[in-house]
This record gives sequence, C-alpha cells and structure tokens, in this order.
Amino acid sequence: MKRSFTAFLAATWIVFSGAALAAWPERPIRIIVPYGPGGSDAQIRLVTPNMQKILGQPFVVENRAGGGATIGTAAVRASAPDGYTLLYTGTAPLTVAPHMRPLSYKLEDFQPIGNVTGTALIVVARADAPYKTIGELIEYAKANPTRVNFASNGVGTTTHIVGEVLQLQAGIKFTHVPHTGLAQVVGALLNQSSDLVIGIPGSFMSQINAGKLRALASTGNSRSPFLPAAPSLKADLGLDVIEETKFGLLAPKGVPAEIIDALAKALQSSMKDEDFVSKMRNSFITPHYLNPREFAAELEKENKYWQAMFARPEFKSLKE
Repeated sequence: MKRSFTAFLAATWIVFSGAALAAWPERPIRIIVPYGPGGSDAQIRLVTPNMQKILGQPFVVENRAGGGATIGTAAVRASAPDGYTLLYTGTAPLTVAPHMRPLSYKLEDFQPIGNVTGTALIVVARADAPYKTIGELIEYAKANPTRVNFASNGVGTTTHIVGEVLQLQAGIKFTHVPHTGLAQVVGALLNQSSDLVIGIPGSFMSQINAGKLRALASTGNSRSPFLPAAPSLKADLGLDVIEETKFGLLAPKGVPAEIIDALAKALQSSMKDEDFVSKMRNSFITPHYLNPREFAAELEKENKYWQAMFARPEFKSLKE
C-alpha cells in the first residue's frame, strides 16, 4: 500500500511538473537587477534577446537599486516561484551582505540558473588625483589616512568589499562613500566628490580612453586583457586581493526544476552565440558560463570565504 501511494505521488508530480512546463512561459519574464542603470544591467540585456528567441517570450529587465543591492534581491526572494521573476546579480548580495546584517533572505533562498560573466575589476582614480600609480596611491593613503574618498555601488557590494580587502592588505584607510549604481559612481569621480573606485572595466573605459579617469590596477590573478598596462594587485604587487567578479542568473527557491532546466539551457545556448560573445568583449566584459551545479558550488565557496572573513576582527566594524 505504501509503495502504491509513493508511486502515485511520483506520478502526480511528473504530471504536474510536465503541465507546469508546458504552460510556461505564457507571458513576459521579468529580470530584476539590484543595481542602478548603466552598469551590470547592460550584461543581461545583451543575452536576453537570444533567450527570447528560444523561449518565445520577451524578457523585461528592471533596475531596482538600493540597500547595497539587497532591496532588489529581497524583491525576487519574495516573488512567486513560478519562473516569471528572476534575479541577475553579482555574488556579493548573496555571499557577503547576509554576513553583514540581518536580511529577509539567505543564499539558500535562491536557485542558480547559470553564471554569465567573470571579469576582473579595476582600480580607477580621477585623472587629476595626486597619485598616478597604485604604488603612489598606497603611499599617499598611508601619509593621509581617510583623505581618499572611496566610492562604491553601496555597502556590502563587491565594489565596496574588495576596497575593504585592499585597505586591509595594503595597511591603508579610505573614507567610504556609497552610491546606488555605477553611473552615480562615475559621476562622483568626474565631479571630484570622490577620488577612487573599484569596478568592472566596461563602466569606465570610455572615460579612461578620454583621459578623464586613470586605471591604476587590476584585481585579477593576472593583468586585465582590457588594460594590460595596469598591474595586477596580486601578481605584480603581491597583495592578496583577487576578485574576478561573477554575475549570474538566479530564481527564487521553489521554481520547478523543469523551468530551471529550460532557463539554463536557453542561457547556455544564448551565450554560445558569436554576436553575443563579440558584443560582450566589445563592452569589456568576459563571458564565463557556469551551469546551475557549477554556479551553486562557486556561490557556496564564496559564502564560506566571506563568512570566515567577517569573523576577523578587522571586518567586525562593517557589521550592522
């Protein structure tokens, strides 16, 4: 009797999930990006046209910034697990922010669909700053504690936390100035209300090429292919600061496995498109696909790293 009931449940689930997939998607799929416009949202906007062709419904990208990328992330957590609301984010809101303060979500509340990019960040200063190299920046910051205004995407974002690690490793201290998006950050450097930022190359290359901003270093294991003259903090300076930041697509927990699989296959196929790869590289972004299992493993690895980092005395002051 027990076996029959178990078989009945299994058969019911197969019918239910198959019906759910057959009916999905029936309407546009919304992707929430928890940052301001003009930054990482450009990445997912490049891949969604191909996904739309595969799945037959439009994708609507919505910027919902604030709270160090936690507001938009929490909104996806609170959405119905039906495959119509997804999250495109860097890993920090999931693996860093929950260790800093109480939030309405945790890493386990999301299902990875696939990672899209893995790009080393760059350290950028305004062109008229009194330091022209990363070495000069460190010397200046040591001689002038808190004098350097360090802009970020918001408290707890990758652009903030990597800066904290740089300060720790170099023995210096900045004054942190949080914003809600990279467009604001760029504006802060250009109007001289901030001096320094760490972020993805694509957000700064036009200003760097125009001589309005200056690239000082890269956070990759080696020099950035987009800025080969800028030294690697790790390889060239010996500082233990490595961040090849990942941005990926996730769904709230509870979305049927068949829908996750369909989204993952559409994402993977779209990322193989030559036009997509060319546009990404022209935008100074490195495509880096990870399937759901690989992305989940990477997130868990990062989560454990930051959990240990925030247990250090130097990072306890960052907790709210």
